[in-house]
Amino acid sequence: MAKAKLKIEEEKDIFLHTTKVENLFINEFLPGAPGDYVKVFLFGLMYAQYNKEVDRGRMARALGLSENDVAKAWEYWANIGVLTITEAGDEENYEIEYTRQVDNLYGRTAFNSKKKAAQEDTSKEEESGSELIEKLINKQIKYIFDKYQMKSGRIMTRKETEKLTDAVKVYGIEPDVLAYAIDYCAELDKYNVDYIFKVALRWTEEGCKDISQVKEYLDKYSRRNADYATIFKTLGFTRLPNPADRELMSKWFDEMGFTIKDVLEACKAAAGLRDPNLKYVNKVLENRMLEKGGIDTSQYQGTTYVNTGNYYSKKKEIEETETARVSKKVLRDYYDYLRSEAGRNLDARIDEVCAKVPEMREIFTSENEFNRELVSLPMNAVGREKKLELVNKRRALEEIKKNLLVERGYPADYLEEKYKCKICKDTGFTDEGRICTCSRQRAEEAYEWIQEKNAEA
Repeated sequence: MAKAKLKIEEEKDIFLHTTKVENLFINEFLPGAPGDYVKVFLFGLMYAQYNKEVDRGRMARALGLSENDVAKAWEYWANIGVLTITEAGDEENYEIEYTRQVDNLYGRTAFNSKKKAAQEDTSKEEESGSELIEKLINKQIKYIFDKYQMKSGRIMTRKETEKLTDAVKVYGIEPDVLAYAIDYCAELDKYNVDYIFKVALRWTEEGCKDISQVKEYLDKYSRRNADYATIFKTLGFTRLPNPADRELMSKWFDEMGFTIKDVLEACKAAAGLRDPNLKYVNKVLENRMLEKGGIDTSQYQGTTYVNTGNYYSKKKEIEETETARVSKKVLRDYYDYLRSEAGRNLDARIDEVCAKVPEMREIFTSENEFNRELVSLPMNAVGREKKLELVNKRRALEEIKKNLLVERGYPADYLEEKYKCKICKDTGFTDEGRICTCSRQRAEEAYEWIQEKNAEA
């Protein structure tokens, strides 16, 4: 039987045909590439799709570029992985192979899996357990890619796919947890892959292995965030807690066993300081862990103590101590009373001075404006520069205020708050968070104070 050999006439003029460009290339590489390099890429792609050769000089003339520009363009595309360059005998001749971006995105193994399956005569029963696990993981990763692209409404870049793949294979994040992180971040309108990775990694570090554990953690995290915000508000902080702040505050609840009410009481003790801080509150709470039942006024000064159950005892020689005359709550209430009295007395002195020195009201108004502006300044270089300017202006006002007081016969510190104890400013604790040496005397005063209050009641 006669046989006919069939063939299609070779295309002689490629300029009359079509050049196919992958959407992945358009989405990932085109936006950030120099225009001349894109020209070289597309011109070369046209020849590559028809297996045609073209020399560098001809390409340069056709595109209106120098041969050096063409060489730089090839080097640029090779460096970012969209093509490979192989020397063919000498420096003047070389082969350029365009790589499929879908292969880079999902991997050649996944893309050619059907072809390989047809070529290999291996049954499922013969596959090893590790191979099955690897296939399952790849399938889950593919699902993660699809979920991200559906949520974000765009095709993933190669770097993004590598990041999410490493999240599962290198960092050990469960695929379900990573997929839930994509949903969670999408609700916050956050689509940055690095951000999603950090969220999922944090959940994993907190021991979350499935979605139910993530939800349980988020519920606790939400309540804890509300507590952090309350603590910062009580201390007068306008910034957000940083990781170190969160770690310290978490210790108060998780390791030391304090309630939010306990912590807020400690914050109030720090409120009388010029610059309240979390380390001070931490010292207060550490000291209060020793307070179980009462304040032993006879044992406070110059001695280190441990808790024996109800009262303080010497650390090296534990013995029963004299029962406190007042409870720790009464002593704290008395300190609060002293600070309130100091504030009321200051207000009265301010009214007195403003009545005699009218220009003093303008100074107080300016100070209040400076303080409000200081609180609202951004945490950046511009904000820091403005803060320094305002602080200097406020110091200048302080000097003007003192001069006015002296001129009118008042002490220079007449409008400063007066405390019974200058060391602790009537908080009961020093700047280092230690119990102040005035506590014994304040406890005796508190006893008289509470007796008078009870009698009045």
